[in-house]
Amino acid sequence: MRCPGLNLLTASVVAFAAPAMADDALVDQRLAFRLEYVVPADVRCPTEAALAELTSAKFRYDVFPESARASLSVRVRRAGGQLEAVLIARDEQGTVQWEETATPRGKCNDLVEDVALMVAVRFVTVKGEKPEAWALLVPPPPASPASVPTPERQPPDVLPPAAPPPQAAPPDGAAAAPPFRPELSAAAVFGPLDTPNVAFGGALQVALRWPRASLGVELRVVVDHRGEVAEVPIRTWFATGVVLPCLVIGEHVRACIPISAGVYQIGVGAAAKTGSSFAEPFGGAGLRGSYDVALSPHVRLRGYAEVLIAATRTEIVYLSPGSRESERIWAMPAVLPSIGVGAIWKP
Repeated sequence: MRCPGLNLLTASVVAFAAPAMADDALVDQRLAFRLEYVVPADVRCPTEAALAELTSAKFRYDVFPESARASLSVRVRRAGGQLEAVLIARDEQGTVQWEETATPRGKCNDLVEDVALMVAVRFVTVKGEKPEAWALLVPPPPASPASVPTPERQPPDVLPPAAPPPQAAPPDGAAAAPPFRPELSAAAVFGPLDTPNVAFGGALQVALRWPRASLGVELRVVVDHRGEVAEVPIRTWFATGVVLPCLVIGEHVRACIPISAGVYQIGVGAAAKTGSSFAEPFGGAGLRGSYDVALSPHVRLRGYAEVLIAATRTEIVYLSPGSRESERIWAMPAVLPSIGVGAIWKP
């Protein structure tokens, strides 16, 4: 997901700088760099030609000719399971004039797009502004000695013209990207011990992901589809809200601690001692491990397994007709395993 703030600012710069970047712009006013593009051998990234073409499209001319005096180094490297790029621009003498590191990305294609945008935001000039001399394709001519103008004598009753108001300087950098990315997910859930019989249901989750961690809020509901326990008609369903802090391990794996609270709803027949229906509170915590597989830049498939330790436990007691002694026909286990498969959308 690319940062909307960065794209919007780049669009604004290009709009205001159109005269400076047009195809008929003067050659001596064009910026130019010799491109040095370094990628680790085991990383699949776009080629140097693709990076040059993507960046030049922002300027509307070839910004990487062989005759350029300045240089731009783009070095891709690994950063905690992701990829980042270090950008360094030097003048003709090799002095560093600009250095910046791109935000880490999971895919090199996204990283190269960010690099092209960063170069455009840094060096594209607005209308009426001169490019930086050290980065020009043709060095500027030496400045001629400034002549001292002779002030004109004016009549005493004539005031000098007012100086124009100072112009606001254009922004020098792009807006900072947010430190997290939102995620929305939906999953089918199977809980073999959540209810007296096999339980199926679903879960909806909203999460925020940082490079090494995530925090989600999940609503989970499972229903016992059989509808009886020990030949007694009983319908049960289990609904919980879950807070899910996770550790992100690489690009695919997460280790989480689900903290769950909810209600266990039981609807029973007239022969049950507890009446027609009742609800019991539930609380618990445990461990969850998940694995993601990318289907597209914005959609992933996720499978997970969870073990939840119940802090509160529910049981069903049955009083048969004509009997004075009740019988416990089901009790919730202390450990509740479950598995789920779902899809994640990353806007």
